[in-house]
Amino acid sequence: GIRWHPGCFRCTICNELLEHVSSFEHEGKPYCHLDYHETFAPRCFHCKTAIVDERFITLDDPALGKRTYHEQHFFCSECGDPFLAPSGTTSRSGELNVSGDGDFEDDNVSFTVYKGYPYCEVCHVRLRMPKCKSCKRSIRDGMRAVEALDGKWCWECFVCA
Repeated sequence: GIRWHPGCFRCTICNELLEHVSSFEHEGKPYCHLDYHETFAPRCFHCKTAIVDERFITLDDPALGKRTYHEQHFFCSECGDPFLAPSGTTSRSGELNVSGDGDFEDDNVSFTVYKGYPYCEVCHVRLRMPKCKSCKRSIRDGMRAVEALDGKWCWECFVCA
């Protein structure tokens, strides 16, 4: 809603003429597209670059606060497997907000957050669940187990020596 002389219409940061350049406005000030995105776009927690015109993930963790990820950079912190299938040729944009343990209904993907980082179920179980003192397999929640002799045992493994 503001009128400018062509020579006065310049980026607030780099002073580039904006007459023939893609530009944005923020709080009444003009910006070239590069400076606008570098200054105001959310940054990917993984690669630290601005997230521009694409779908991104926002993970709200009580311990570490809100973090954003490029869709393709939201993967298991241990094995690196992605939580979301690549979008391929379909262009998806906007924010997908998750907090704590997440389930993506439309993509059928789940993860858990431990100390602020997302993990797939397999890695979470392998790294965080107690191990049987005999067979060394993870003892998952809900499994019958015995706690004795300074450790946990699978129900089947806790037998007389």
